[in-house]
Amino acid sequence: MMSSRVRSRLLWVSLGAVLAASAVLLIVFALPGQLNAFRTPSQLATLEIQPGKTLRLGGQIVPGSYATEDGITHLFTLTDKEGGVQVVRYSGALPDLFREGQGIIATGVLDGQGGFDAKTLLTKHDEAYVPRELRDHASAQ
Repeated sequence: MMSSRVRSRLLWVSLGAVLAASAVLLIVFALPGQLNAFRTPSQLATLEIQPGKTLRLGGQIVPGSYATEDGITHLFTLTDKEGGVQVVRYSGALPDLFREGQGIIATGVLDGQGGFDAKTLLTKHDEAYVPRELRDHASAQ
């Protein structure tokens, strides 16, 4: 016969194992829907993605490609290392680091006519980034 102390310890260990297994299963089944890796313009050209499906598009803004229609709607072209290009339309305020040649990730949908309608823009910067305030302060000294 097991003593009550051993039985109690076995119960707690079993309960802990069930809870840990439940947590792992929740993570495994919930995570794939939350992962949203970005695609490059070259990948968009080779993949069959349905218009209207939300995805992330990453690349660099082609120098000379930026235009604005009314100050609110912005058009630019993204490219990648493989030479793929994708026209992007975005309505809204541009991020502070937005400029031609800059790396960005745009979240949006394909419009069905070969364009990409971005809902959000995320500008990327390198590890040497220095905020404008610090840069101005350092140059003043």
